[in-house]
Amino acid sequence: MVSGAKVAVRRIWTGFTGISVTLVVLLLCFVYFAIRIATRSHPEAQSESTVAVLDSVKIYRNAFGIPHIVAKNEHDVFFAQGYTHAQDRLWQMDLWRRTGRGRTAEIFGQEGVAVDAFLRSLEIRSIASKQAKALSKKSREILQSYADGVNAYIEDNFDNLPFEFDALDYKPEPWSLEDCLIVGRVLSFELSLSFWSDLAFAQIEQIKGPGAYKRYLPKSAKGPFVLDTSAAAAVKDTSTTTTAMLSRSSESLDQSHLGSALATLRTVRDVLGMQGSGYGSNCWAVKSSTGVPIVANDPHLSVSMPAKWYQIHLSTPTVNVLGLSIPGLPLVFSGRNDNLAWGFTNVMADDMDYVLQKLDAKDPVNYYLDGSGARKRFTYRDDTIRVKGSSDTIISIRYTNISSVISDHHVARHPEILSGFNRPMATGLVLGERSKVAPTCLTFRWTAQYMSDEVLAMYTMNTSSSASKAIAALSTWGSPALNFTIGSRSGAIANVVAGNVPLRGVSDPHLPIVNVYDGGDWKGVWKLTSLGTLENPKQGWVGTANNPTSASAPFISSLYEPTSRITRMRELMGVYRYPSVRDVQMVQQDQQSPYAKSMMRKILPVLELNTKRFSASQKQALGLLKKWDGTFASLDKAASVYATLLQRMIWYTFADELGQPLYYDFVQVSNLPLRRMEELVDQPQDTLWDDVRTPVRENMSWIVVRSFVQAVTDLQSRLGPDNESNLKAWQWGNLHTITFPHVFGKNPLMQPVMNVGPFDIGGSQTSLNNSEWTIALADSTEVRLPTKLAPSMRVISHLADTIQYVVVPGGSSGQPLNRHYTDQLQLWLKGGYVRVPVKPEPDVSFQLCQVLAPR
Repeated sequence: MVSGAKVAVRRIWTGFTGISVTLVVLLLCFVYFAIRIATRSHPEAQSESTVAVLDSVKIYRNAFGIPHIVAKNEHDVFFAQGYTHAQDRLWQMDLWRRTGRGRTAEIFGQEGVAVDAFLRSLEIRSIASKQAKALSKKSREILQSYADGVNAYIEDNFDNLPFEFDALDYKPEPWSLEDCLIVGRVLSFELSLSFWSDLAFAQIEQIKGPGAYKRYLPKSAKGPFVLDTSAAAAVKDTSTTTTAMLSRSSESLDQSHLGSALATLRTVRDVLGMQGSGYGSNCWAVKSSTGVPIVANDPHLSVSMPAKWYQIHLSTPTVNVLGLSIPGLPLVFSGRNDNLAWGFTNVMADDMDYVLQKLDAKDPVNYYLDGSGARKRFTYRDDTIRVKGSSDTIISIRYTNISSVISDHHVARHPEILSGFNRPMATGLVLGERSKVAPTCLTFRWTAQYMSDEVLAMYTMNTSSSASKAIAALSTWGSPALNFTIGSRSGAIANVVAGNVPLRGVSDPHLPIVNVYDGGDWKGVWKLTSLGTLENPKQGWVGTANNPTSASAPFISSLYEPTSRITRMRELMGVYRYPSVRDVQMVQQDQQSPYAKSMMRKILPVLELNTKRFSASQKQALGLLKKWDGTFASLDKAASVYATLLQRMIWYTFADELGQPLYYDFVQVSNLPLRRMEELVDQPQDTLWDDVRTPVRENMSWIVVRSFVQAVTDLQSRLGPDNESNLKAWQWGNLHTITFPHVFGKNPLMQPVMNVGPFDIGGSQTSLNNSEWTIALADSTEVRLPTKLAPSMRVISHLADTIQYVVVPGGSSGQPLNRHYTDQLQLWLKGGYVRVPVKPEPDVSFQLCQVLAPR
């Protein structure tokens, strides 16, 4: 019996062991084949491809996979740039063009239908088609060479494409010249904040009454200015409005049904990975001790994986340029050549307006053409949205003499597909519902609809030998409106503002145009280059940080960011009189906020007067603030107290008057409440401080104390008590983290592989090292203040040096299992850089990876 039992046990154990080994082997095989599928499109070392180049092209790569393309002519170098972009970022490129074309439902299914309908009503595809016909011959040649390179890669690797194509079960279509322009206009859309702010102000105006939005609009734009040297002056944001016209505008606006269209923008931007709101940058050129400039640039965009930028070096007998490129577009957007370096920041231009047009209530196929009562029939275009896993959706897009009717396809009609934190819809406003008095529709004006040639401007910039030539080239730049900072080997430094801004009529630029037939419509656009340049000032440096353009310029925007970053830049340029590259790197990493310091100078005296009322933990938090210098270091506890306090102050100041839905729409563009709060702390009796829900009249002191008490409670609920047993609890890095999301990371099963993070991170939206966190108080129980926006790259070019210093938060590859997907991320987090040589011949840090040979 015992012997039989042992045999039985042995058999069971042997069988179990066999099954276990089999399962392990099967699992290993599955993992192996999964990795093979996911990595099969990775570049192979020492490979050769026969393609449509004119001569042999050599592609070298360094240890970080950054390519250096060496060609014998310009056609081949741009062909090879398209080839390498597709090799490393093809799915990212395809997603961007699909988004611009309104074709995401083809790969994502039903959830993309409403988003696609809205994007098609923006007519980005039509804009790109018209732009393509107006391009210069040189631009067409560059774009066609680039597109041919992308298609050569697709053709050569049709069965070995990035795994996202297999996961979504589709193949990429050939790349076209127009696709490049679509990617460019998608960038314009990302940087345009007016799509948000105009609707936020319109809803406030409609619900709260005529002129109500002005209480929430920052009153002035303070210097320093991009094109002026004045540091203290302030200029009122003025437009060509008249009191009588604005009165009529408000009255008409009350009769319209705009709806909470910001919900649409939130959904669309989520699809694009546009999670932040203060899309800006830092850029400056400063003379070193030898008189030769150093140019530094770090654009602030939404965090995502893969990185938004792609490092590249292009060399021919006529071109030697390196820096950051955009997958889907040729050339180098921010970088240097042998004689010139350049970077950019967002102008923050108010570059679009919604237009309300009146319909004929008796015959709604007509709209009124002018104030005399003349009518015109809508034109229609039927469009088919193909939907993965479902039947096609047919949409009809209406057109007036202004544009397509964007209100027909707002996603605000479908709140169930909204993303982000929970928020109720604004009540009483149903998009597309017709007023009993005057039915309307919503069209739009946008500077991106006007023809321009950014490719020619960037090509000339890439190949210019002097600052004057580069500045002249920017006359063809249209959209998005950008501040360019330029430095040349000869010692010249300059700021120039380029792009189109509206030449408005007498309508209010902050609200939809309702008097389009009574002088309110645009009269065209005017070029920002007409404002001139700031060249070689005595201070020895020029720079921009999304600050106002000029004290004397016509109305450009009310959307500028707080001047905190440009103020801090001025302070540090005074410290580093003739900085080295290392000094400039330290400036890019700087985490001190003049905005926070200024706010605390106004807030601390109020808190100190109420010390006796505070609990022990509140007194401890106050002690942290009193010692704080405004630096958002990840180890700093006072930064956590301040950030939570500011979040509560903004909530208690604005949410009671606006109500929760309007509040979230207003703070969506964070520049607006931040600048308005900066003004309000100097007006302690302003009525905005009063809580309208109470019978007594509150002032700033009441809001500050209430916010501070609640902020301490918030920190304790989020992070626990800050005491001897939990010494590190309130450190800023515990509260403020960053995660880089991939589109597939929304799936919980794929999230660990596709997304990267979270990581502790320092900085804030008002420090040079910009890391925007959500100031909207979405949920008091939210544990973290996650970073929505951060430096999307950092690049430093010293024109007296043979090295460029550059880093991206990720890597050159867009494929998660490739070693170059995240190999620069730790450098980026720790303030490091990759050294890339400038010379046209690769040095020993580069190895030949691929040869493109002519057929």
